[in-house]
Amino acid sequence: MAAFPQIVALLLSAGVANAGILPDSMFNEARVLGSFQHATRVALNPQGWIYVVDAERNLVFEFTDGDQAGPSVGGYGWTSTTFDKPTGLATDGLNVYVADNGNHRIQRYDAHLNFISSFATRDTSFVDARFGYPLGVALSRLGDLFVLDGDNLRVVKFTGNVRYERAFGDIDDHRSRLRQPLKTLVGLNDHVFVLEPDRLLEFDYFGHYIRTVGDEVLADATGFCIVQDGVIVSTKTALLWFNGRGELSRTVYPAD
Repeated sequence: MAAFPQIVALLLSAGVANAGILPDSMFNEARVLGSFQHATRVALNPQGWIYVVDAERNLVFEFTDGDQAGPSVGGYGWTSTTFDKPTGLATDGLNVYVADNGNHRIQRYDAHLNFISSFATRDTSFVDARFGYPLGVALSRLGDLFVLDGDNLRVVKFTGNVRYERAFGDIDDHRSRLRQPLKTLVGLNDHVFVLEPDRLLEFDYFGHYIRTVGDEVLADATGFCIVQDGVIVSTKTALLWFNGRGELSRTVYPAD
């Protein structure tokens, strides 16, 4: 968890309207990383390298050595190294996956952002496997890929060799049916989390609904990160910490 302050700082830059934070024993700015027009996603690999999506410029940046940006990939377009609104980011240390929303695909790069492959199913004849306008992408410890499908408002799970396994979040009861998904992450126990503006849904590894976090508490949520003893959700006005039981335990507001 040594890089946790860096993740919090980036989460703030992407999710909280005002960068100044009141002094707090839990959240203290460690450093400023990079310069972005609209940083929306961040991912950390096991080596401590940080990847950041700048959605405004359709770019993904890599930071491997201190605060200096390393390689980057992107720009607007539809080639293997350009994007049309990157909306998701995940890495296992060897690969970096980017959800390329407008191009209806998941792009795979190596750790230094060299292109490896492209994955798309919107035009496949196998309807169950289709996804379009991906809003996010997440990885399990076993290498399974979870795509947040903006076309059909669901999560589609693929194995490590991109074979369709199942989809969930679209046909279950009203508690677990996705309405306005924003982002997805896989937790330390391989549970799948999906953020919406007013709630955070938790599913098990097989897509079974477990619970809702932040119901009647969250509003205007923009991002979240998973920590060892809970989750931190950013909204347009604050950071909210929910403990492992899903209870709100702390709120940090921007300075006036």
